[in-house]
Amino acid sequence: MKQQPVKINETQGKELQEIARALTSHYEIEKIICFGVNSMHETSNTCFTEPVDRFANTYYLLVLTTEVRRIEYTMQDFIIKQFPGVFIIGHGMSTAMEAVYNHERFFINACLNGLLVYTSDGFTMTPEVLPGNIKINYEKDEETFSRMYSMATGFLESAQDCYEKGFYNNVAFLLHQAVEQACRGLIRLYTGYRADIHNIARLLFLCDCFSAEPSKLFKRHFKEEKRLFRVLAGSYTDARYRDNYQVIDHDSDQLCTLVKAFLDLTLELSSKEPYKVTARTTAAEQAAVVDYSPALPASL
Repeated sequence: MKQQPVKINETQGKELQEIARALTSHYEIEKIICFGVNSMHETSNTCFTEPVDRFANTYYLLVLTTEVRRIEYTMQDFIIKQFPGVFIIGHGMSTAMEAVYNHERFFINACLNGLLVYTSDGFTMTPEVLPGNIKINYEKDEETFSRMYSMATGFLESAQDCYEKGFYNNVAFLLHQAVEQACRGLIRLYTGYRADIHNIARLLFLCDCFSAEPSKLFKRHFKEEKRLFRVLAGSYTDARYRDNYQVIDHDSDQLCTLVKAFLDLTLELSSKEPYKVTARTTAAEQAAVVDYSPALPASL
């Protein structure tokens, strides 16, 4: 399957400009590239309620900063308060350039098919693509996925053993590790990105840019569903640092079933062919990339 360039409408372009202004007013940023947009349109018109017509956009941004030190989480915490539907991957400009030089699929793809929202120097990033190198890196990503999936399976089996022996606190922690490894493996396989994220809610958020199925499996609509997910997500730190950490047998049982289903889904998704990185070479193709280009100059 051929990778398609990101396309947006004028409303989305204006919203991206607002996001860029907010980020660049607080941080030293070289470039902001939108590598994905998910849109949801909800409508309702019945005899019993007022008409509903709502739009919601989720933006996936690669933010390249002047300094090498990563401030990804700081930027994420800052922007989420103003724009809840924004996911940020942040790296230093020099780190990104090295990744492009090494033909890492995520950075190559973001530069070629992503939408440049902001640039401090007025220049774009259009790397040269060597198909042979891309193929080699994809094969490495496949190997990495296999290794991570094997680790996830091992964590799940260990959790099931702990459940049988009544070590319920250990169960939740091991299941967290299983979900983390499976998510990171999928992200690596589909995007080529080497995610070093431990927060499974954030990992599932990132998975949404190529498949909505992982997030849908971990339902978080109702109070009990949210509580059970918090038990799983919180176990990464709570199991190690909270004195009164306690997981009950029923929660452990439910989580084992849920995570087993997630690993089955992970294996199913891995059998589908991810999008391949392709360069846009012709003028006609490049002209059709966006309906509205929101790139901002350094003097915004």
